[in-house]
Amino acid sequence: MCPYGIDPLWTDDTTARITQTAVRIKADVANDLSGEYAIKFFDVFGEDYITAPLEIPIPADYPLHCAKVVEALKGLPNRVIPDISCTLTDNDTFGFEYTLVFFANPGKLRELEVVGHLDGDRSTILAPGGYTAAVYTKVIGEFEDHFTEKCEGVTLKVVVDTAAGTDTWDASRVRPGSLGYLTDMDAAEIRLLKRCLGDSDGVEDNNVDVANWDEGAVWEAQDSTPTFFKMIGSFPHAIKVVPKEDMSGYNYYTHGQYYLVWYDNTASAGKEFRVANINANQNDATLAQESYAFTTQGIVRQLGFDAGSELADNKLGGSSTPRVVARFDAYSNKLYTNYDTSCENDAANSNHNHRCIEKGDKLFIIDSCWGKGNAHALTPISTNRIFAGIELSCNDSTEVNLNTGNLYTVTKVYKQPVLTEFSTDDFTDTRDINAPEAKQYVDTFVIEVDANIEWEGKEGDPEHTAAIYDGTDWSDNTGIVTLFHFTPNEASTTEYVQQCSGRGNCEIETGICSCFSGYAGLACENQNALATR
Repeated sequence: MCPYGIDPLWTDDTTARITQTAVRIKADVANDLSGEYAIKFFDVFGEDYITAPLEIPIPADYPLHCAKVVEALKGLPNRVIPDISCTLTDNDTFGFEYTLVFFANPGKLRELEVVGHLDGDRSTILAPGGYTAAVYTKVIGEFEDHFTEKCEGVTLKVVVDTAAGTDTWDASRVRPGSLGYLTDMDAAEIRLLKRCLGDSDGVEDNNVDVANWDEGAVWEAQDSTPTFFKMIGSFPHAIKVVPKEDMSGYNYYTHGQYYLVWYDNTASAGKEFRVANINANQNDATLAQESYAFTTQGIVRQLGFDAGSELADNKLGGSSTPRVVARFDAYSNKLYTNYDTSCENDAANSNHNHRCIEKGDKLFIIDSCWGKGNAHALTPISTNRIFAGIELSCNDSTEVNLNTGNLYTVTKVYKQPVLTEFSTDDFTDTRDINAPEAKQYVDTFVIEVDANIEWEGKEGDPEHTAAIYDGTDWSDNTGIVTLFHFTPNEASTTEYVQQCSGRGNCEIETGICSCFSGYAGLACENQNALATR
């Protein structure tokens, strides 16, 4: 086995996604944290390494802790981590959080671990009042890029759809799955972007207009005298947005950000390209980063569950297709869904998953202020109810979890026994709020992914199972986060992280790269016109 590197020709055209991991240690009580811990790092081959013990400093010295962390990680055997940065991102009297960027460890890495028991079963992280030691991945590294098709001639900006100069949502167009929009494009760029996005569902016969593309939307209707809405559909588009080279802070490792995009021709002029997730709370297009757009021939599918094969057009009202939604704890990789999504248990007839989930599948898990249903609505709807409703679960744009556009890989799908007397496998089961000890949660249908998620996937009543909506009928028994499956396409996939960077031969017996002419470095990761074999 030889070192992995990034093909130096790859970063001529785009940027690389390298692993960025956050470590968070917080006590439940102020000024209560002390002791020591270590970090377990896994290299690209899966081999694990444990650092020397790291002493937890007093709060006044938290800003100095990153230097100790870098020293410990660089001190691992075989220079397994030759280049790394550490940035303190949060610190107070309760504890700290820092982010590690692994510049010289490209590819997909197993998530590192905090080792808090350095003395057998005894915890060496000390906090008498209790503590949390968590790890989550901000950017998942990759071997392959599934978004390789640069939309030539187009630059754009992504902005949040709020009132000018405020964090207040634009109530006319913002709804779950529609938090912002693409802008700063002229008419020619808009036409080009439509062509670049192209087909989204793998069926060209239903493409529209001269651009021959899919809008990625679905009609919904609600109330007795129906009000019609376009919402994010079964097959939205996914794009990768990469800042232009002249943007502040740009470098080869400025990772592209993923967005789920769809088109609403009923939106205000200039706001038709809707985005479901946001990566910065920026509503001023003059301040947003000008970026390139990279598209894919891969297919994004919003997960639904009924007798059809996709979300039904509900423009006439009457039936809004159930979605597959999840709830999860912050800093966890375990999702609890409202339906059994496994392929093993997928029904052959009647209601079934539009797409079942297997180990190795890829999921977008994004915060789009998903609706919590009638039990939480300011204006409950009793007739023609849209699944989860159109009221946002975020009061304003400051409450949105940013940078939720990671692409996760499923590691396990299963059904577990009911865990307690307050858990259930029936998503319609509810309990009265006046008996709080009887609150029930669906926790039997489980998906595990390859990295912990920073934010909490909230509970709600998206299926509108509550009998009444005045707070006396408690129904927070399922999650509200809608899941999206992604199927890559080989035509828009490139493996750019390889042994010897794909620019040399691996001498298996020695583990040394023999670089092709014009390339140098331990992993042949550097272009050098003077280098010869």
